[in-house]
Amino acid sequence: MTAAATGRDAVAGTVARVAADVPGVAFLRPGLADLFRSSARTAPRSPAGRTPAGVRVSRATGSGPWEVDVQIVLRRGHRALTVARAVRDAVTAALSEAAPGAQVTVTVTNTV
Repeated sequence: MTAAATGRDAVAGTVARVAADVPGVAFLRPGLADLFRSSARTAPRSPAGRTPAGVRVSRATGSGPWEVDVQIVLRRGHRALTVARAVRDAVTAALSEAAPGAQVTVTVTNTV
């Protein structure tokens, strides 16, 4: 695994943990493989070695800032805007040292 892939996976893992812990977030949007997994009765998890579902991390250039896209599913009774802002702020704060200047986008995909 390259250093860039390792860095990307570390950022994605941090983003997934932080976003899932924000009040109002039910879970990160599951990927297609997670939806078809027969044993998935709880919130979808990502197997070791895979980028967490609901998180995309990339760079436009090799040394540019990280671009982070987080897709979440809300718990019923929470305002989408409030939770999305809380996720964005929490992820930005968590990445302030490891990935300064990261551009974080949060999308609410559903409510449960």
